Amino acid sequence: MDIKALAQGRYILWGASWSLYSAKVRPYLRKKGLDYVEINPSHPHFSEKIVPAIGYLTVPVLELPSGDFIADSTEIIEYLEGQHPANPMIPADKTMAALAWLIHSYGSEGLHKPAMHYRWNTTQENRQFIINDFERSFELREKRKTAEKTLGSEFADSMKAYVPALGITPTTVEAVERSTRKLYHLLNAHFLNFPYVLGGHPSIADFGLMGPIYAHLGRDVSSANELKINAPALYRWIETMNNPNIVDPELWSVPPAFFDRQQLPQSLIELLKLLCADYGPELIATANAYHHWLGEKRDRPSGTVIAIEGQKATHQVIGEIEHLQQGVSIKRIAMLDCLIQHQRLSAIQQRMDDGERQAFEQLLESVGGSAIAELELERLMMRENYAYVIA
Repeated sequence: MDIKALAQGRYILWGASWSLYSAKVRPYLRKKGLDYVEINPSHPHFSEKIVPAIGYLTVPVLELPSGDFIADSTEIIEYLEGQHPANPMIPADKTMAALAWLIHSYGSEGLHKPAMHYRWNTTQENRQFIINDFERSFELREKRKTAEKTLGSEFADSMKAYVPALGITPTTVEAVERSTRKLYHLLNAHFLNFPYVLGGHPSIADFGLMGPIYAHLGRDVSSANELKINAPALYRWIETMNNPNIVDPELWSVPPAFFDRQQLPQSLIELLKLLCADYGPELIATANAYHHWLGEKRDRPSGTVIAIEGQKATHQVIGEIEHLQQGVSIKRIAMLDCLIQHQRLSAIQQRMDDGERQAFEQLLESVGGSAIAELELERLMMRENYAYVIA
């Protein structure tokens, strides 16, 4: 079917059911009340027009009615917030906005390890479930019937091989699982009392967490039941996030507004403590790897692609890092995504007045996040032509 006939002038979300980052954008579109149609990459338009324009295969991609593309989940949300300012998903209060971006970064980037571990280091049944999803998403049925090896199974093989590069090895698995159990416990306690991370209204924090917690942990057959059994209120949050309504049917008494920054609940404070302990060292180590990559060539021209081999990719890599998580040393590739997310937090800090900045820094200090609050990149990054480059 022709793409224009499918879209009928609406936004097109090129996404997939299994995709972490699609699961971040999809609930945003629903909660925002935007009219869109979601289509899988199996449509010929995707391979003929979108992949050549971007330079690599990735989802999600938002295709605008104009025919232009946005190929980054965070940039999609930022663009749509600008185009549709009603019902904002980023708090107006600077402290709450900074916290929203920090939690978003933790979910969107910091939870890669459990998302990939529980998907690929589990059962053959789970592997086949995901391969079937990949196959239906990537190729039309008639092509799958005639192929010796489907694109879906090839993609599954590459994802499985990618797991050790993220630092998931026999010596680190227990730390990853222990961290995940703690996260389930803390989020379950929070969602027993509040429908969303920052109160009675969804925010960028929720969308960042939805990617790994729904698309991988809450949907895959190997992990979904464990989540339901051990964190039922967290699973109810998944259902709430996939519902377009803002008011939660169970927690209707919570006003549909963000928390007052001076009255944060203890359940949110405990979440921030885990975030700073487990994600903070990874973020700082990645920044150090970036500064090492800059080396003595800090005068590199604006627009230089930030990657070891100078190639843009879905996730650009600048070497390796080592950091502690749950007391265990983890060695993994250093990916830039967490740094570009951190720039958003830093930009809000720079707009704070002295009192706001001091209060925010004291809050992060109280939860073990002073290093996060103090982190500044020596050269800023930006996205240009679907790649991370030096600003």
